[in-house]
Amino acid sequence: MAEKFSFGKLKDMQYQVAQQAVLEDGITPEEIKYIAGFDVAYQGDKCFCAAVVLDYKTLQVVEKKVVVTKVPMNYVPGFLAFREGPPICQAYYDLEYEPDVILVDGHGIAHPVRSGLAVFVGVELGKPCIGVAKGLLVGEAKDDDIVLEGEIVGKLVKTKVYANPLYVSPGNMISIETAAEIVKHCVVPPHKMPEPLHMAHRFADKSLKEKEEIKE
Repeated sequence: MAEKFSFGKLKDMQYQVAQQAVLEDGITPEEIKYIAGFDVAYQGDKCFCAAVVLDYKTLQVVEKKVVVTKVPMNYVPGFLAFREGPPICQAYYDLEYEPDVILVDGHGIAHPVRSGLAVFVGVELGKPCIGVAKGLLVGEAKDDDIVLEGEIVGKLVKTKVYANPLYVSPGNMISIETAAEIVKHCVVPPHKMPEPLHMAHRFADKSLKEKEEIKE
């Protein structure tokens, strides 16, 4: 990806994707049957993208998949979508259970040009998508809101008493309030991350370690 486009070209693509994002609810929490979390682990020039689909009401795992592919580009702050978006979309298309909502470990509209990983994935797949991050990329926290250039772009969600909050922002087909509500529903103490992302992170790491053990 980085070899084909200049960062100016990538930024132009981000603006185009941002304009396609819908920040209204395409689904209500009551209508959600399946929710999926995606996470990516790295080993050299390979990435292991794990997808875990859970029953939304019970939070029981119904499907797990991992895709191993070449890393599209090095990490550059603000351009995570071009590094993790392609493998996440590839893993999504391998799923047998179609999730109603997608969670990714990254930002949605809480991004310099309102086009974070969750926006890229949500628009590309035409699905409701939520970004869940452990820190701010831009903007500031005011009470429970993430504020960027005077506009509320996300919510702070506290999941552990003595831990920093999560930074939740919508990517596509979801409102800020509903995104926060869905993330809160998916938290299973003592885990800090919502269960779909917690499980995807564990599965990605496990897949990477198994690959390393086979090599040894």
